[in-house]
Amino acid sequence: MQDTEADRNLARRAAAGDESAWRSLYDATADRLFSLLAYQVGDRDEALDLLQETFVRAWTHLGSYRGDAPLAQWLRRIAWHLAMDWKRSALKRIKRSVELHESTAWVGPDTGHVRFASERAALNRALAKLSGHQRAALLLREWDGLDYREIAAILRCKESTVRVHHTRARERMQGLLGESGLPVAEGLKGQLS
Repeated sequence: MQDTEADRNLARRAAAGDESAWRSLYDATADRLFSLLAYQVGDRDEALDLLQETFVRAWTHLGSYRGDAPLAQWLRRIAWHLAMDWKRSALKRIKRSVELHESTAWVGPDTGHVRFASERAALNRALAKLSGHQRAALLLREWDGLDYREIAAILRCKESTVRVHHTRARERMQGLLGESGLPVAEGLKGQLS
């Protein structure tokens, strides 16, 4: 779809209700848009929802398509903005889920067995290397004691997705802390299993 005149024509036909034009547009762009969205949000189900929303927005705004850029690029821009909105919204939900008071500004693991500042630093570096969803699932499950259903409600995703994030976070933490060679890795293995 590199020819912008052909794209303008396709957009006009689709906006006028030509079902074959709309199907052609969808078939030519849906797979790539889904890949973009899945990569950006890291969740297949959310990506499918955002893909649907991308096409709903495209449908309602096809009349505003000027043809300055290829139609596929216009759709990617819509999808990108939806993904960024989703990320901002997810971050707000995570921030709202934990009330921060002076005494609880850093909610971390029980580090009573951690004897040295270097071990605490290794733990903090490992936590920082987790994705936002993995870190949230791990902290909410292991240190706040929430069940998967509660975490899913906070993160607005499926319970099975939370379980995957939690499992991957535990595995990654064990690997990262094991690579550090510090005794803290041994102490946390019991906590993270």
